[in-house]
Amino acid sequence: MAFDSSAFIFLAWMPIIFYVPFKNRITVPRIGYVKFSASITKMFIGLAVAVLLFVFLLGTLVYLFGGSNNLSPLQTDWLTWFRQYHMLVIGSIFALCCAGAALLTGIRRLYAYAVLTIGIFTAAFWLGVDPPIYVLTTGLLIEAVGIWLLVRFLRNYPIAAGEGSRE
Repeated sequence: MAFDSSAFIFLAWMPIIFYVPFKNRITVPRIGYVKFSASITKMFIGLAVAVLLFVFLLGTLVYLFGGSNNLSPLQTDWLTWFRQYHMLVIGSIFALCCAGAALLTGIRRLYAYAVLTIGIFTAAFWLGVDPPIYVLTTGLLIEAVGIWLLVRFLRNYPIAAGEGSRE
């Protein structure tokens, strides 16, 4: 966002390729491997499909309202509003995703992430802070919580001497 280049958007998703290797190196040796039941897997697949459908529909609406050359007054008003408040909309969508994930998984800190996102995005918008600053601040705070939880996990579940991966 700070460099105003869409090429960097793809770099934000790059760490996902490290998930399985880190999980096998950090989590599996300490607490073992958990295979989810078919019903839980189907629930997460259904949730993923619903989220993708929602994003597709939202993108279609943005395209229809923003992509037409023959804009009606309603479309012009909506487009003007969206251009002014687009970061609040994006922050709200992220917060809804966090709250939905918290509801499905029972992980309470995701509710805190939702509230944190709405709070930071709203305050920064009204204070006139540049979007890259408050997006980065939100991400760094969430990452700091993740690092703190990882350190706490590593302290609570050390690898026993001579014990390898239990898959």
